[in-house]
Amino acid sequence: MASGGSPGAGCFCFWRAAKNHTRAACDPLRSLSQRERAGERESAENYDDIRYTFESPNKQPAPVVLTHKPWIPESLLWLGCTFMLALAPGAAIDGLFEDGSVAQMAANVTVLPVAILVAVAVWFQANRRFYQSPISLADTFGFNRKNTGRCLMLGLVTGLGLVLISMVLALLTSQLIHALGDQAEPQKLVTLIAEEYSKKENIRTLIFFVVMAVVVAPIAEEILFRGILYPAIKQIGYPRLAAIGTALLFALFHVNLLTFASLTVVALGLIALYEFTDNLLAPITAHAVFNASNLIMLFWR
Repeated sequence: MASGGSPGAGCFCFWRAAKNHTRAACDPLRSLSQRERAGERESAENYDDIRYTFESPNKQPAPVVLTHKPWIPESLLWLGCTFMLALAPGAAIDGLFEDGSVAQMAANVTVLPVAILVAVAVWFQANRRFYQSPISLADTFGFNRKNTGRCLMLGLVTGLGLVLISMVLALLTSQLIHALGDQAEPQKLVTLIAEEYSKKENIRTLIFFVVMAVVVAPIAEEILFRGILYPAIKQIGYPRLAAIGTALLFALFHVNLLTFASLTVVALGLIALYEFTDNLLAPITAHAVFNASNLIMLFWR
């Protein structure tokens, strides 16, 4: 004879279950609310899994300071291909002028920023038309009117600080190069601007180079290096590689041994400023202040 609970206990359990069922049926809004909250918790957990998997294959997400950028990683192929294609006509134009001439230097300093800006414009259109995922300047580069004044002020202070640091590093680099028996040479563009300033014959040419150095170059270079390359590498789970790699690439981009160490540190400072403000306007301002300060010191010599 099998043993079991008493009939009273069985009736009590049946009555309790029926009571709970009746309560859920009589209070559908409460039951629905509970189900919705449970569904939200599950969706959040699934989203976290997807987000961590995207940002880091080892389930170790990068430090979250800079806002997650909304672009599709595959769309960056459009950016790279367009940039290379835009550089090709520039190389052809460069060959039309005499080596070392003012016209050739003007072509050089124009081609790179134009190629960057054209590539970014095509990239925006590719996201909107081919990937059906339009991106805005605010979402992509953090441009926000609410903290414009703060970003401008931080950019000014950071730019001046980076000038002092770069002067010290450039001096140490120059001494090291001399100790190795070589001679440190400044950037060709800097030498050309100094020559044009000393001649004071063609003011238009001087103004052109100053505008390119203080306005156009900071905007184009910050969009490429800090605005796109740095967050793109960071978001796939390699924050250190993103910072160090793009800083070294930025220094190599200027093709000068004397300024390599100082520009690497400058790039790291601009990255830190971008992380702190989450607005590309801050590093653009700092970059512009840095270039303008160096030009002013060059004119005063």
